[in-house]
Amino acid sequence: MFIVELLINACIAFTGFYIISKIIHSTQFSSYTMKSIIIGLATGLLGVLLMFKGIQVNESLRMDLRHLPLVLLAFYGIRFPLVIATAIIASSRFLFGVTPQAFVAFVAILGISSGMLYIHRKLLNRPFLQNVSLNVWALLMITCAVLINLGFSDTALRLLLSTWTIGLAVGVLSSMLTLDFQTLNQQVQLYKKSAELDHLTGLYNRRVWDARTAGLEQEGRIYNVLALDIDHFKHVNDTYGHGNGDLVLQQFANILKEETRPHDITARIGGEEFMILVYDLSPQKVVKVANRIRERIATERFQLDGFPAIEVTTSIGIAHGKHVHIQRMSTLADDALYTAKQQGRNRTILFDQLDQQDVAVTQSSTETIHS
Repeated sequence: MFIVELLINACIAFTGFYIISKIIHSTQFSSYTMKSIIIGLATGLLGVLLMFKGIQVNESLRMDLRHLPLVLLAFYGIRFPLVIATAIIASSRFLFGVTPQAFVAFVAILGISSGMLYIHRKLLNRPFLQNVSLNVWALLMITCAVLINLGFSDTALRLLLSTWTIGLAVGVLSSMLTLDFQTLNQQVQLYKKSAELDHLTGLYNRRVWDARTAGLEQEGRIYNVLALDIDHFKHVNDTYGHGNGDLVLQQFANILKEETRPHDITARIGGEEFMILVYDLSPQKVVKVANRIRERIATERFQLDGFPAIEVTTSIGIAHGKHVHIQRMSTLADDALYTAKQQGRNRTILFDQLDQQDVAVTQSSTETIHS
């Protein structure tokens, strides 16, 4: 009878593991705190469900696998959800009566969680051993609680034998399930990253640029498209080799990462051509940003393999507008970039789509073209 009830507990635990693991690895939550609360509540409710489906040994003692959800959270090392789940599972034991046995179970759950945090930290780089150790620790605490409540009786020994047999089996299987799920998720993230990022520079690739900028004209926000490329890059490749050209591109991309905001979208479109999407900046401010990038590039020493460090410059074309299709804005930015090249390179050209006056103003290597 004990084994059948514990097997039912195990089935419930496995189902809960899958759901909670999906939540843990989900990227749909905008708030980390909200995600942590949901994980903690879901895990706590799973523990309560396991209690309700547990074994009623006598009037005041229940046995189940309520510790398994805590093992899952401890393995992932997410402390705040573990605290929430521990509080729910420990306190819910009193729903079955405020008794000495319930108090012992309450203390045992607190001891299980505290010990798990220590085990997780000590065995962080040995995941399988860590997970098995978490299960063994929980079963040891459960053994202490049962012996305190029942003593060394026939019932206690049979109950503990069943609990250890099922608990260890489920613990090992859950370890394998959790590790497989974690490995699968890491591979998915790796494939996703490789599909989204340019392999050389680590910036977004053209496919992601197109996806992220689609429908910009419908958002109703002012935005800027910056088109950049490296001046005389062919000369760099021809003189120092394509390998060193790649090094220059990588260092150039790193500067763009440092000089743009986290929510700006920076992409390598192809070759030495780059695009940056910048929201909500006025023409004056976006020109200031572009010139900061341009000046940083001009003063940087680009390291080469087998040659002395070199200096390069960049030309930047900017399209500033609102309710304009991204293809039109990209074309305007490219036209501005072409104008910058024609006028001597190492300069910034702004095309302001919002201003309908035919005026041109030049300010220290920056030209503003109004349509």
